[in-house]
Amino acid sequence: MSETHPRDQAIAAALNTARHSRAGGGAVHTGPIHASVPGRTDRLPIHVPSGSYVIPADVVSGIGEGNTSAGMRILDQIFSPSGRYGERTGSIYALRTGGSIMRKPTPAMVAGGEYVVNPDVVEMIGKGNLEKGHDILDLFVKAQRQKLVKTLKKLPEPAK
Repeated sequence: MSETHPRDQAIAAALNTARHSRAGGGAVHTGPIHASVPGRTDRLPIHVPSGSYVIPADVVSGIGEGNTSAGMRILDQIFSPSGRYGERTGSIYALRTGGSIMRKPTPAMVAGGEYVVNPDVVEMIGKGNLEKGHDILDLFVKAQRQKLVKTLKKLPEPAK
C-alpha cells in the first residue's frame, strides 16, 4: 500500500483544476477552488488572471456558516458570470477564458476552499480602479472574519 503525501495530493488537485479550466476553453482559473487538500496550505499551483483577488478558505467557509460548499455557492451568486457583478462583465466572461483575454495569466499558489474573484469583477467593485477593488475586498474579508468571530462567541458550548 502506497502512502499519499499532501504534496502529491496538491499536484493531483492542481492538474485536475487545470484540466477542468482548459475544458471550459481557458488556461486560467477563477471561481471556487475545489481540492482534497486542506485550506490554508497554499500548495496548489494554478494560473489566475493578473489582478485576481483570492478570498481565503476560512472566509468562504464562514460565509457558508461552516460549510465551504455553501460559502462557494453564495460567492458564485455574487462573483460568477451569472452573479451580481459577473452579469455586468458578461461580454468578457462570454469569451470563456476564465477572465479577460487582455490580462496575463499569473502563477499563484492557492489552497482548497479558496475563491478566486475575476479581476474584471474586482475592477468593477472598485468602480474602474483595480487597486480600490482589492482594498474593498480586503475590507469585505476583514468584516466577514469579524462577523464569524461574533457569531461563534454567541454559540453555546458543546454538550458534554
